[in-house]
Amino acid sequence: MEPAHLIDPNSLHRDWIEGTSGKALYRRVQRCMTQIEAAGEDARVRGVLLVEADPLRFAAAFFAAVSLGVPVILANPKWQHVEWERVATLVNPAVIFGEVAVSVAARTGIQHPQPGTILIPTGGSTTGVKFAAHTWQTLLAACNGLSELLGDGPIHSCCVLPLFHVSGLMQLVRSFVTAGRIIFTDFKALQAGQLPVFPPDALCLSLVPTQLQRIMAEQNSVDWLRTLRAVFVGGSATPSSVIEQARALQLPVMLSYGMTETAAMVAALPAAEFLAGKTNAGRVLSHACIQVLREDGAECRTGESGQIRICATSMFKGYHGRSDEVSKLGYLSDDEGYFDSLGYLHVVGRSDRLIVSGGEKIDPHEVEQAILHSGQVEQVMVVGWPDSEWGQKLVALYVPKLQLKGKSDWQAELRANLANYKIPKQILQVAALPLNERGKVDRHSIQRLIE
Repeated sequence: MEPAHLIDPNSLHRDWIEGTSGKALYRRVQRCMTQIEAAGEDARVRGVLLVEADPLRFAAAFFAAVSLGVPVILANPKWQHVEWERVATLVNPAVIFGEVAVSVAARTGIQHPQPGTILIPTGGSTTGVKFAAHTWQTLLAACNGLSELLGDGPIHSCCVLPLFHVSGLMQLVRSFVTAGRIIFTDFKALQAGQLPVFPPDALCLSLVPTQLQRIMAEQNSVDWLRTLRAVFVGGSATPSSVIEQARALQLPVMLSYGMTETAAMVAALPAAEFLAGKTNAGRVLSHACIQVLREDGAECRTGESGQIRICATSMFKGYHGRSDEVSKLGYLSDDEGYFDSLGYLHVVGRSDRLIVSGGEKIDPHEVEQAILHSGQVEQVMVVGWPDSEWGQKLVALYVPKLQLKGKSDWQAELRANLANYKIPKQILQVAALPLNERGKVDRHSIQRLIE
């Protein structure tokens, strides 16, 4: 098998990953390349499955597969039986890096990825695992768009997010292609005050909102956060209380908008504008174009909410195993938003969050805002849950404000402000919202709480 040389393995020689030398990394990559090449044509056709939790092993296998131009399939090491059953219907890798009970024996009836494809997982056990098909070129395009916003020079990263997820993977890619450095650490270590030493105004950190809220409770960590070049925050809607606290602490937060399908950010708000009082997803990055559409497909006026459609050079090629490709008009997301008169994008929620309960359509965002308006709740999440009587019932999970733990009258206030069918059928007080490591709703945790 002749290497496609999508990247030059020799460029890995520099010392850029904390904890190992460039020479040691290069040797790791060479060993992985040898293992892939030993699989011959099977590896080129069926690809490589990467199930590594260790960042050094992940990086070595990832760059080996990309440099050889073979398909690489990223997977979550924490997946269980249900997820792996789904994965087995989608891919049949010839080589596996990591420990997982998946066979490399060839099977029939599998649609194999195109050479050079990078499959990044999205979705979960309730909707079923999906793989967004990217290429090295789409990842580079995303890097270039962010580089233009930040300015010339290397992008250095402190990575606490999983590398199988686009938000972690892109930190690795950015550091490599911009001649930056990357430090891998555990989020709990940051909370505990084990903070990387790095020149001020140079290091970037990506967090989901829940992580930002937790780390702001530690003064040593706050002092360190102030020294960073940028704290990218995305993954889910950021509560207003978290935004206000980050701004009061003068943290260099950059609110952003993006998804797996776009190789992360397609819009971002510079930290200086965030600190000046702006709260939105920022302006569209140079590699992307975003439109907001009405139901009839016409483009919305300034200030008018609609469905977000994205065109970008970082756009994925489609979901692996599906025949439908991304429209030439762009990717129609499930997000709703609007542009203001200055060209800033405001993301207001997901159109697919609508809950139908007893035949009534309910926007959970409206219910959440009504609950927050009481001033007695720190965070809240409203979800629709299967119910034999209502089809779906509204369930509200909330974190009370510290000084107001215990009984309060906000539920009575809610009944006075909302129609009866919008009142949650079940209200649960929790210590923290049930979100997973990517800031997404963890429906398994919600199920346990409801039961």
